[in-house]
Amino acid sequence: MRLAHLSDLHHQIEWQKRSLWSSGWRGAPGRFELHALGRLRRFAGVEQRIARLVDQVLALAPDRVVITGDLTALGDEHELRIARALLEPFIAAGLLVVIPGNHDRYTDARASGFEVVFGDLLRSDLPELADYVVGRLGFGQLGRLGRVLEHPVMEGRTVLLLMHHGPAGPSGEFDWNESGLIDAGALLRTVQDRPVVLLHGHSHHRYWHRARPGRPHLIAGGSSTERPGFWELHVQDHRALEAVAHPLR
Repeated sequence: MRLAHLSDLHHQIEWQKRSLWSSGWRGAPGRFELHALGRLRRFAGVEQRIARLVDQVLALAPDRVVITGDLTALGDEHELRIARALLEPFIAAGLLVVIPGNHDRYTDARASGFEVVFGDLLRSDLPELADYVVGRLGFGQLGRLGRVLEHPVMEGRTVLLLMHHGPAGPSGEFDWNESGLIDAGALLRTVQDRPVVLLHGHSHHRYWHRARPGRPHLIAGGSSTERPGFWELHVQDHRALEAVAHPLR
């Protein structure tokens, strides 16, 4: 299977023209990043970069396009709908697999805006086991993951596990800034010696920690728009995998 792995697109509306109150208290961390830490400037003109990424990825004719979260700056529904429109060529071709990131939740008081906009792409073949929480997994979700991995329909299959927060940063070890998954150790114990390839976002660096005894391949998509580019993955199974990092042309 040939996959294109993108992440952390951070499409943004003109937040500088909106009051600080318009994003609510949940949006405060995101607004601080946008205004004080320079994200508005770094992601200016992101629509054009996304359009070029779409064209370049489609030219590879992948079997699926995976985006591991943070499609938007703050998860405003208008932001989400524009992001969906920019990704429509993937959707129309039946290619897009997508999950939310923490930035897609900041202004979403009901934690359902992403589902409203992208709900048709979030269906599960095992809906009784479907669940997620941004930033941590928790015992309940880890238990359901274990049940998915043990489910009869998964026998003989390689599992592509998509997450936003990854279990390891660029160094290969957990760190708060670049991985940020609170229960990373518990996740790695859950997938230990399983036929898993783990794809994630959150870190804006693009890196691949190859599988080693007891730990699967860990592949970070990086920010496809801040460090413009993406991964092309050729997956035969959880052992036989090749990855090529493509810069945006």
